[in-house]
Amino acid sequence: MKLHLGCGQNYLDGYVNIDFPPSEHTVQEKSIADRLADITTLRFEAGSIEEVRLHHVFEHFRRPQITGMVACWNSWLKLGGIVHVEVPDLGRMARVFANPFASLRARAVAERHLFGSHEAGWAAHYEGYDESLLRHLYSALGLEVIEVKRQHWRGTDNLHVFGKKVRDLKPGEDVTNAGRKYLSSFLVDDTPGELRMLDIWLEGFHQQVRNGWATD
Repeated sequence: MKLHLGCGQNYLDGYVNIDFPPSEHTVQEKSIADRLADITTLRFEAGSIEEVRLHHVFEHFRRPQITGMVACWNSWLKLGGIVHVEVPDLGRMARVFANPFASLRARAVAERHLFGSHEAGWAAHYEGYDESLLRHLYSALGLEVIEVKRQHWRGTDNLHVFGKKVRDLKPGEDVTNAGRKYLSSFLVDDTPGELRMLDIWLEGFHQQVRNGWATD
């Protein structure tokens, strides 16, 4: 089974296309999804999934939650299974926005691409990614990057990162250490306030893991 999560109106043959119900959309003309669901609540059998694929969905989740979601995908995937994520290219779009010679329109499009379209409650971006951050995330959560592609489309730059599952995450200490390895990268220092921040992030991470970890 291959999953296309947050499919919108982009139906992919050979995948189970999953999206919010039409009531959650404001500009989408129709639903083409095979299954309607909040993708944060999905749960599949361990080792039953060949690929998890998302196009411009990944960045819509808070950092602790998406880290937990990737951990859950690891638990669903068979060994060698693929995670394919497409996101706005943070570095390239930031350079457009910071370019004093770029037109106002180009800078506005760059800002929208980085922060979201804002036509619905879910249409905001909580996080930005470049290749190095996605490589770090994948590695921490048992995935090996096997391919990176870049795409320019109508004034936007996008990054496709393909990861292959190379190890299982074990429930308990192993998955906690994986989440901590990635999330601790965002700490400013090791003062008590920052370490408490990490504890809060890990609470969010564990909540998502409890919601979506594979069934036996």
